[in-house]
Amino acid sequence: MPHIDIAGLSADVPQDWQVQGMLTLTLPSEDPNVKPNIILTKEFLPKETDLATYFGKIKESIQKRGIKDLKISDEKDIAISGVHGKIMVCSWDVSAMAELMKQRQPDVPTPNIKPGQIVKQVQVTLLKDKLAVNMTASFPAEKFEEYYKPFQQYLKSLKID
Repeated sequence: MPHIDIAGLSADVPQDWQVQGMLTLTLPSEDPNVKPNIILTKEFLPKETDLATYFGKIKESIQKRGIKDLKISDEKDIAISGVHGKIMVCSWDVSAMAELMKQRQPDVPTPNIKPGQIVKQVQVTLLKDKLAVNMTASFPAEKFEEYYKPFQQYLKSLKID
């Protein structure tokens, strides 16, 4: 019987259930307005697909968000826990994203974000047969290295059965 254990929350899962979903990890921050985070998703695809095609769709969806100053600064192949994947680093001005949100949802209040607040985001994708593991880590650009080092340690600790 599968078993899940997430930081003090655990349960046995019936054998015929699939365990998939999303988990948000929030890193400590001295700034109450900044919430560095990692969003991890685990899902089973309907059929196997190759990494280049799957990651290409993720990259395209990021580019199609309409963020005018999106910059991709790094993209390379990786392997974690013996599973092949891709990693990409991109950045943009958070105020551009806030403006985009305001245009798409004019009735929803947007956060008060000043131009020049740059976020750096790391997109990690791992594929093993039909299993897709995606991580999106978002950190303030001026403290990127401070947050990226523990994120790299986190990646090294991942185990994929």
